Amino acid sequence: MLLVDVLVFIVVLGVLIFFHEMGHFLAAKACGIYVDRFSLGMPPRVAGIRLGETDYCIGALPIGGYVKMAGQEDAPLSEEERAKDYGHVPPERWYNNKPVWQRMIVIAAGPFMNLVLGILLYGIVAAAGTQVPESEVLARVGYVKPESPAASAPLYRLSAEGGPVDPSREPDAQGWRTGDRILTIDGEVMRSFSDVSFAAILGAEKTLDVVIERSEEDGPVRYLSRIEPKLLDGSEHTQFGIAPFQTALIDRVLPDLPAAQAGLQPGDVILRVDGQVVDTATFVKFLEGVKSGDSVLLDVKRGAENLLITLQPTILGRLEDIVFSPSLYSEEEGDQDTPPTVGYVSDEVAERTGLRRGDVILEVNGEPATAETMRDAERNNAGKPLTLKVQQKAVLAGLRQQAEIKTVEVTPEPAAQIGIIWGQITVFYRIPPLQVFPEATREGYSSLSRTVETLVMLFTGTVRPKDLGGPVLIYQVTTTAASMGLMWLLKITAFISVNLCVFNLLPLPILDGGHLLFLTWEGIRRKPLPVKAQERIQQVGLVLIVSLLLFVTYNDILRWLSSL
Repeated sequence: MLLVDVLVFIVVLGVLIFFHEMGHFLAAKACGIYVDRFSLGMPPRVAGIRLGETDYCIGALPIGGYVKMAGQEDAPLSEEERAKDYGHVPPERWYNNKPVWQRMIVIAAGPFMNLVLGILLYGIVAAAGTQVPESEVLARVGYVKPESPAASAPLYRLSAEGGPVDPSREPDAQGWRTGDRILTIDGEVMRSFSDVSFAAILGAEKTLDVVIERSEEDGPVRYLSRIEPKLLDGSEHTQFGIAPFQTALIDRVLPDLPAAQAGLQPGDVILRVDGQVVDTATFVKFLEGVKSGDSVLLDVKRGAENLLITLQPTILGRLEDIVFSPSLYSEEEGDQDTPPTVGYVSDEVAERTGLRRGDVILEVNGEPATAETMRDAERNNAGKPLTLKVQQKAVLAGLRQQAEIKTVEVTPEPAAQIGIIWGQITVFYRIPPLQVFPEATREGYSSLSRTVETLVMLFTGTVRPKDLGGPVLIYQVTTTAASMGLMWLLKITAFISVNLCVFNLLPLPILDGGHLLFLTWEGIRRKPLPVKAQERIQQVGLVLIVSLLLFVTYNDILRWLSSL
């Protein structure tokens, strides 16, 4: 698996570099510049073929690439070296003898091709289509956190004529609700929940105008909501305090519990509980407030039917903020007999109990632990501590965590439950043929603007430097996307390509943006910057880029260590 991940990363990196260097190459050829070598990968040269004047080759180090042009020198050559390499090339075909505007085209063509690649990949994804979570195609409100900006935001009803709203008057409603659709934020259309989350980050210290559509008894009603995103629960970025809507789809019904007794079936969708619109998270939170002996009324959609089902939840134990792998309710062969492993544990629970992600549960209350015994112990011991014997593995050869067997105590919290396992709705999303190019262009522009906005936020302090990522993060996101499917890999590659376009245009020496800065100086002053000055600036730029690379790699390593 590691070998496959490494190959995926190398292929993605190779495609990004190939398109970037191809931009420089094609522009140079179009301007009549002599191109001696087009290399994918850095020296030493491994293999290649010379066609005409150009050597098309592959370098041994898959960490970059380059186009070698006559008269374009990253490091100054002596007269003898220059005569040896390019003495046969007519002076008018040298890069440095071309007009400034042509050289600017050659330099800018590399980042431009990264943008083209991003749009091309977005177009392939749009045309082919793929299964995506419903939140990827709909900006709909799921669970609303109490005491969050969304929970108390004022709402002003919009007239059908679309007239102005007076925000100084008494609002018509208060607080966003589960099921609300977010249509626009400050006039920008919200196409997915990701758009909403990013708008909240960009909206730090701003009051945003959000248009929301809510289904009411007299039909859909639109509201204008004025809201200022905030930092919540130690979050690093501002947010509205909402989760994406996840349809309350029943995947399985557990035997001998209220859902089975009431006749709920796999495939049923719970629309409302006691008249309140719910999704998965909202339904679970609603049950937390149900007392022993209380009944609830469910509005259930089964195929084309709408059913009203009354049932009485039962109080069972539930381990909060701990997730086991495989799931304690897994039906896969052999999972029920396997000692469960901690797949996730919140920081607060880990601090309180000493339980860690990756811990293997060996015993529960003195009995050998399996998924079945762990599940029964959790359900039947509400409010009572469980004694777990766990095996903790060594992390980083024992430097971060020693291998040991230890005993910890956890307490299942009493919680009203009905005995169902949730499913997830995905939708097949594909753009009609005539809309593929506009959609791909929109996606490319959206990625471009978000990248620029993120850089601006970095300089203004809204985004912290430690949020930056480097090669390790790119490796992680590409391999994760690849595990989710080809379309996800293409989409993340498109986003990275657009990011590289922006990054390469930064006015830093040794980057394309730095070269464009030198050429702008030359165009204005009618003479190039002195060679010595260029050398000094390039040296400073190299130090800056290497320092940045080391810094983002350090960030990547810290993120990786914190996930262990």
